[in-house]
Amino acid sequence: MSNWYVFWVLTGREKQVVNRIENQLYNEDIVPFIPMLETLFKRAGKLKKELNIMFPGYVFVESELESIDFLQRTHRLVRASKDIIGILRYGNSHEIAVREDERATLLRFCNDDHCIESSMGFIEGDKFYIESGPMVGMESVIKEINRKKMEASFELEFMGNITRFTVGLELLRKI
Repeated sequence: MSNWYVFWVLTGREKQVVNRIENQLYNEDIVPFIPMLETLFKRAGKLKKELNIMFPGYVFVESELESIDFLQRTHRLVRASKDIIGILRYGNSHEIAVREDERATLLRFCNDDHCIESSMGFIEGDKFYIESGPMVGMESVIKEINRKKMEASFELEFMGNITRFTVGLELLRKI
């Protein structure tokens, strides 16, 4: 079973950190990635899609290594990099691997490229229904819908904290 670990990095430097990890540590044991969100907007009357970083300031790593081995393997990289602040932990504990339930929740929404794509749905009366996309059947977790901005907000527990996300939601019709 693989684990996920999270590097806390300078915001805006996520892609450079992924490149550094790929160049210095990348192999079958350590694979970096940045979870993304697909958002929608209209420009000149046409629907456009844009990818945004889901967790600005964080780079994820999937690894077969256990926590102690991961820390030993990445110690030199973290110390030498000006872009990496540290490895995320749960509060004051020494637990650094993302908990399985939190990981499973994120994977439920993400595609194979670790991206949460936009969803499509409709409104009937005062209820909304999702027809396609990762939010199908998850209407109950949506906290807010902004029809004008074509987005839905929901909250997830991640690394021991509740985090709010905004994803693309195209409402096709109102019944």
